[in-house]
Amino acid sequence: MSMLLNAPEAEQRATLLGHELEPTEDENDENDGDPRETSVHDTLLLPDGDDEGDDDDNNHEASQFLVSLGLSKSLTALVWIAAPLCGVVIQPLAGVLSDRSQSRWGQRRPFIVAGALGITVSMLALSWVQEVIHAFIKVFRGDPQSSASRSLVVVIAVFWIYALNISIQPLQGGIRAFIVENCPAHQQSQASAWASRMVGFGNLVGYISGFSALPRMFLFTGMTQFQALCLIASLSVIITVILSCSWITEQSRRQTLPVSQKHPGLAEISRDLIRTYRHMPVKIQKVCHVQFCAWMGWFPFLFYSTTYVGEHYKDPAAARHSSMGPHPLSPDAIRIGTSANLLFAIVALLTNIGLPLLVRDSKKDYDTWLERRLSSRGLSRFVNYPRLGIPRAWTCAHVLYALTMFATFFVTSQVGATVLIGIAGLSWAFMLWAPFAIIGEEISTRHLSVRADGDRSTETGAGAIVGIHNIATSFPQIIAAVICSGIFWLAQAVGSDEGTAWVLRAGGCAALGAAYLTSKLKD
Repeated sequence: MSMLLNAPEAEQRATLLGHELEPTEDENDENDGDPRETSVHDTLLLPDGDDEGDDDDNNHEASQFLVSLGLSKSLTALVWIAAPLCGVVIQPLAGVLSDRSQSRWGQRRPFIVAGALGITVSMLALSWVQEVIHAFIKVFRGDPQSSASRSLVVVIAVFWIYALNISIQPLQGGIRAFIVENCPAHQQSQASAWASRMVGFGNLVGYISGFSALPRMFLFTGMTQFQALCLIASLSVIITVILSCSWITEQSRRQTLPVSQKHPGLAEISRDLIRTYRHMPVKIQKVCHVQFCAWMGWFPFLFYSTTYVGEHYKDPAAARHSSMGPHPLSPDAIRIGTSANLLFAIVALLTNIGLPLLVRDSKKDYDTWLERRLSSRGLSRFVNYPRLGIPRAWTCAHVLYALTMFATFFVTSQVGATVLIGIAGLSWAFMLWAPFAIIGEEISTRHLSVRADGDRSTETGAGAIVGIHNIATSFPQIIAAVICSGIFWLAQAVGSDEGTAWVLRAGGCAALGAAYLTSKLKD
């Protein structure tokens, strides 16, 4: 449902779609006597609680919903900052608590279910908040159109937005930890590749849903477009979480991780996160550093790419009326911008599908289904050729993204802007895959090493590591939002109508920093 959760952490959504991987031989070679280690084709039936994605159309729909309730556009922007704030605070807390969990239902499953329930309730309550509050006011013979009533609707809507963002965090962290802990080391790259494909597929479904007239499909219900989207998302959450929690056999780690306190306080959780950061594999620390720069670079694109293309559709002189950010776009301009992002999503999905043929996985000791099919048809030349390792390929993706953003200096047409957005999809595919593949491999390898030594008290909790990584992706978004506001203000001060282009170029500079840090990673 990455296409449907309308709160941004990079316009955050969770992709909650089931999918299957081809089985491979020797899936259980690394179990070492543990309960059944779930293979990648089992694990990836679960919903992917990924916080990365791009769906400007649905984000615009949610923003317009808030504006329709009476919230000003400037305050709407402040409300949406709840997403990265919750990513910085809530997910690390949920990760540590799940690492310490001694529940008979498993470490991750209770958090996944609780998050899914919270998401479902929050989305449905948010989409119908106006109707419910108005009905409640009418019961007490009040005036639904009074200023006090409108203010009440806005306050409660903001409450549900924060509840939604809080509920997303344990689901996201739990799902990522689920994948890491239930797939062997040699399948982590494949698992991450499939997760990224599902994110891409979810984005496509989201764009299609945004373009579709959903109220016509629910003709007799009287639902709005936003309500229909939230209903579909809620059903997706419920179905995929039920399938995931029923299908996946979570490994028992009740004796694996140290539990000094069953109910740790905030101070103990903070110390646990600091200890985890200090003792987690150095390569994961470096990935977090890369992600910090990378997400500062991607934030402007994910939030302003639709605006950038739309500005080339309408008269550029209209941009001079912008005050604190990108100027309002006409419906036609928004549709043009959204179409460009549809191209972006398609390119990213196709790139993710072809990743096994583009990148060498150093830990892979088997051929993928695609590689076997090509070889059986006498096309082995398309398989047996030198390929870049994951870190090197990721470095190239950063550089490509930076060059794409700098190319805005030369673009003057709508077609050119659309082409740039599409090219960025190549780099985005690696952002959805590479960091999680590296982190998954490192955690899985570390766990195997710790088990071989027989001292599991030193095993690092996957939940805490995923939470720390989420801090590295969320906090820079807050910084980037402030920087983008400053760039828009400066552009207006000097009378420039290229504020949106300049924030994209600033993102390209951050991407160069990410490329430099990624080049330090070893294959």
